[in-house]
Amino acid sequence: MTADAASVNGAILRRLSRLTGSAPLMLAFSNLARAGSYLLPVPLLYWYCGAPTAAFWLLAVTLIGIQNLLFLGAPQVFVRILAVARAGGLQSERSDRVLAEAAICRLMRVVFNAASVVITLITATAGTLAVANVVRQSANSADLWAAWCVVVLGSPLRILLLSRLTFLNGRGDIAKPRCADGLAWSLGGVVAAAAVWATGSVLAMTLAAQAPVAILCLWLVRRGRRAHWDDLVRQREPGAIGAAFREVWSPTWRAGLGILLSLGARQGAGVLLAQYASAEETAAYLLAINAMAVLMMLTSTPLQSALHTMSTHYARSETQAHVNVAEKARSQSLWIVALLTGAIALAIPMLALLSVQRAFVSLRVWTELAIGLFIQRYGAAHLQHYTITNRVVWHWLDGATGVINIALCFVLIPRMHGEGAALANLLSLLPVYAWVPTVLAVRHFAMAWPRVDHGIVAPALAGTAMFAIAGLIGGGFR
Repeated sequence: MTADAASVNGAILRRLSRLTGSAPLMLAFSNLARAGSYLLPVPLLYWYCGAPTAAFWLLAVTLIGIQNLLFLGAPQVFVRILAVARAGGLQSERSDRVLAEAAICRLMRVVFNAASVVITLITATAGTLAVANVVRQSANSADLWAAWCVVVLGSPLRILLLSRLTFLNGRGDIAKPRCADGLAWSLGGVVAAAAVWATGSVLAMTLAAQAPVAILCLWLVRRGRRAHWDDLVRQREPGAIGAAFREVWSPTWRAGLGILLSLGARQGAGVLLAQYASAEETAAYLLAINAMAVLMMLTSTPLQSALHTMSTHYARSETQAHVNVAEKARSQSLWIVALLTGAIALAIPMLALLSVQRAFVSLRVWTELAIGLFIQRYGAAHLQHYTITNRVVWHWLDGATGVINIALCFVLIPRMHGEGAALANLLSLLPVYAWVPTVLAVRHFAMAWPRVDHGIVAPALAGTAMFAIAGLIGGGFR
């Protein structure tokens, strides 16, 4: 190898090392890989197994997502208090005790072990009832029931994975575990798709998808052991675990209840739809909802990356500076919404040319989902900005929105099926979420409204134009 070639290779390796060593990038990679691994086999399931089988898999993915919501955001709280405890000890607001890492880790073990039992039982009972209607519509019901057993029995494995990622994250070890997590889920998606192509069996696909995740769990358990997980959970101090629980519970239920009601309502709409609609219509809507979940992840990036800067300006009383940062992040987020949902809208009429138009929702339903996402991201942007004051209100904002969504779902889905679910999501945002965060932020920071929101006009117009073109190509919003 010449000196020039070695220099180029060294530069590539250094750049790759910087990428894989970046915690934010690897966290985003991990989240996207998880979503993508579940969606990658879907086209092949349609092609080789039919719509009922695709509907079953997408419904199983939705139920797995609901499993994560049942933690009420506790993993994020554990990460925060572990990081603080590691930095020198966490003084409990409800006790004169300084919480140590050992007490927090012991509480984590109790929470995650209990969750393994409870969530597995819920999935085995309520989850089984939820997928039964779709399975009955399939010609391969035995294969689907066997695959569902693997999904149920895989619940403790996914919870073990979450527990070790949470522990390592709280210890400051983020990039490498998240890189490994992303690689494992990416490989799982690839081998799952290959299994469908080779065998046409959902059971084979599900087993293949679990293999890389099982190997990842073994690696994370070993890495956690090197980070002293086993040593920490063996330590005993009377009353310490109770103090840790009191510190974790308050922020967990406040943030988690809102998340459970809001995101749970969106995902639960697909479960309810499966009880009324055909497998084909259910699969189309669940695919759209999973696409929306990926878009929500991408559109939240500008806001999340701006939080640190906004908080710093706020701490220095630099009001105009954090207002400007918030306005820029809000505009960037809404541009991503407009362009990505618009691009998908333009692709919908093209599905008819491939004779697979029923594999996705109609342009009308997608438009309703896109408008809902635009409103949700707009409200979330103002809410994130307002939250730098450390006034937490998202639990009742998300909670009220979720309750309205759930009520509307029970009214609209039996009558309108997929469009009813999309309308329920859209209409639930209007009473509270569409305007209350804006009022809170505008009043607290004395912003000039509507001038402060001029950055939303261009993405709104661009998105409208793309959807209008899609309507002209497809012959209207049907």
